[in-house]
Amino acid sequence: MSTLTVDANGTELAYIDSGAPATSTHDYVTIFAIHGMMFGYHIYDKVFALAQGADVRLVAINRRGYPGSTALSAEDMAALAGTDEQKEAFIQARGLEVATFIDKFIEVNDIPPISEDGTAGGIALMGWSLGCCVSLSVVSHIRSYPQSVQKRLGAYLRAHILHEPPQVALGHSISPKTWLPNMNPNLTPEKGALLTAHYLSAYFRHGDLSKRSPDALEYVVPATFRPPTVFSMSDAHMEKIFNLEAGGPDTVWYLGSGPQLFASYRKACFDKAVRAKVPKMKTWVLVGEATFTLCLGAAWRIEEEDAVAGGGFVKTRWFPDINHFIQWDEPELAMKSFVEMSQ
Repeated sequence: MSTLTVDANGTELAYIDSGAPATSTHDYVTIFAIHGMMFGYHIYDKVFALAQGADVRLVAINRRGYPGSTALSAEDMAALAGTDEQKEAFIQARGLEVATFIDKFIEVNDIPPISEDGTAGGIALMGWSLGCCVSLSVVSHIRSYPQSVQKRLGAYLRAHILHEPPQVALGHSISPKTWLPNMNPNLTPEKGALLTAHYLSAYFRHGDLSKRSPDALEYVVPATFRPPTVFSMSDAHMEKIFNLEAGGPDTVWYLGSGPQLFASYRKACFDKAVRAKVPKMKTWVLVGEATFTLCLGAAWRIEEEDAVAGGGFVKTRWFPDINHFIQWDEPELAMKSFVEMSQ
């Protein structure tokens, strides 16, 4: 584990780095990955093992409050219970931190920019699950960054991958049928969160998804054709990957900042002035057809809003029989997809 300082206050973000591909001629793509809720950057360990062979560099960043990264301050958390302006400032700050991290990493490690013909080099930014809040903020607030950061991101950013964003990460409203274990008042917060981790990593048999109907979705009962991802993790894996304590602030974030998250998502995906700052960036949504309902609803909504905006802003790739954890359960397919979306 290494860290980079991202502001004048000494805030640090921890990261793990696969390193430059050994066989590369210095024209590889670098993918910056931002993890989701409760599962830190070691959720990418299995795809890290494939990075060299895929001729990419993978850098996974631990968000604030996760091991190695500076915890959110009391002032930070108070902003989430404050005014709309304070909530927006909180979201903007999370984006700036990662943008600064990427800018510094590129400079320190001599990361190759996008080649003149556009076929090699550059970077992809990937958010997974609740981590999409942060990746979206990186893009949506680009015009507020120092000119040097704006210029570097404009020259380097070739792809923004939204890996299974749930509706709450986009500020979308959710179906009244939505159910999560932590909604059960008979469970302690700790047990509710643990059971939710099991639920989020389960596989679900939904109805006909082509109907794009909430009534076609299975909200509660996981399928049995494949066990939840966490059931394949040893105690050692869970101790390394899972962080229950860090999930608390995450919950406060997405529950109380819906309008701000929605505005950030809209700007990052559909605002032409923002997209003009990163002219070579393509936006992808990766979603498994056996995932939990919040991610399916989000993918449908993104596709609908892309059509309303004129189309072509966002591309979606659907994966049969895949759940929320493709990077752990199907690492080869995950890496292949990440690389293709980064081209």
